[in-house]
Amino acid sequence: MASLLKDLFNITFLQQLAALCLHHYPAFDTQKFLQQTQGPDWDLLELKARVRQISHTLHSSLNLPYADAITVLIPVSGHFSGLHGFVFADYVEVYGLDDPQTSFSALAHFTCFSTGEFAIRPFFQRYPELTLTQMRLWANSDNLHLRRLASEGSRPRLPWGMALKAYKKDPTPLLPILEQLKTDTEPYVQRSVANHLNDISKDHPELVLDIAQSWFGQHAVTDWIIKHALRGLLKQAHPRALALYGLQQLPLQVRLEMMNAKVSASEPLHFGIELSGPLELEAKIRLEYKIGYRKKSGQLNYKVFQLSNKVWTGQTMEFERRQSFIDLTTRKHYPGQHHLQIMLNGHCYAESFFDFR
Repeated sequence: MASLLKDLFNITFLQQLAALCLHHYPAFDTQKFLQQTQGPDWDLLELKARVRQISHTLHSSLNLPYADAITVLIPVSGHFSGLHGFVFADYVEVYGLDDPQTSFSALAHFTCFSTGEFAIRPFFQRYPELTLTQMRLWANSDNLHLRRLASEGSRPRLPWGMALKAYKKDPTPLLPILEQLKTDTEPYVQRSVANHLNDISKDHPELVLDIAQSWFGQHAVTDWIIKHALRGLLKQAHPRALALYGLQQLPLQVRLEMMNAKVSASEPLHFGIELSGPLELEAKIRLEYKIGYRKKSGQLNYKVFQLSNKVWTGQTMEFERRQSFIDLTTRKHYPGQHHLQIMLNGHCYAESFFDFR
């Protein structure tokens, strides 16, 4: 059985954290920290709840004013990375809202070992202009982690994080940050900028398409960012997104062969596709398949999967795919008729129905 992410916050981690806190602050109450952190509900707590419980217990075990506690946690945090480092930014989120300057300095340090994009969001709510100014400064930093925080922390729809409603409504104050980072040399930052634009596209597609058109062709990095940012609009077959990449309806034939018409958790959907057409034609092709998954209500919910991005040069192309129907945490499968569509440059060229049992 695969271990759960929350299990990273185990007794070994807690003991290591306590020992480091004690080393940097001899009055740290180790016994209190270990006892109260692992309260009677500890095993039931999910990842974010465990992180929050550790933050609360750290605060009471340090028993220091916020700014003094940060001076202890700064050197301690350098010993942890990844998910373990969530604890330090969460401490800022819980206890640092009344002291933004100390908190900004702390997050600038903590994000270098883990992340600070969740903790910065309450500061946007209380101090919108001050926080936006700080993010613009970080966007100009020599430190890639701070540049990434400038983009990731201001995403209007950050997964796992609170939505920034003001920027969902009007994202234009964020655009100078993205403009600054559009040719960033670090893939870590590039992905964030692309995801940020993808967030904005869900509420303001035309704005993002305007940006994409103005950026397109300026720089190889920017072109990658644009394509990744437009992935949602391309899957939706938005005409302007398709046109930007020269994707148009083509005189090709698509033959769909269903290897099975009944699928199950143990028997994946199996199908083949053949593309044929004029030998003299040369054109870009974006080949996808859409599955209409039957929901509990009986309605179909479509998800798009990419097959190929190529150039048609007159040669027949063949593809074969198997699609699993094992339940996921993000998708449960329900019995009944499902729908498969083969999409070429945003248009449906072939389709079939199949049953999940």
